[in-house]
Amino acid sequence: MKLLLCSLVLVLLCSTTVHSLRCYTCLGTDCKTPTECPESSNFCRTSSAPGAYSRTCEEFCVPDVNVFCCQQDLCD
Repeated sequence: MKLLLCSLVLVLLCSTTVHSLRCYTCLGTDCKTPTECPESSNFCRTSSAPGAYSRTCEEFCVPDVNVFCCQQDLCD
């Protein structure tokens, strides 16, 4: 019985799927394009400055006056 339980736990641990973060990115002037980020990305980054606006998937992100960082799918 213990062997069956250990086998079941091992199968469950090995069968978990890696969920990639989904961020909005810019495609031309449309910055609401849902994008599946690379597995190395941990943050969605939104940067806005006069005359420039960008949304990207990032491995690292440091919030600033014009930079917003989040770790949830499709966050604004």
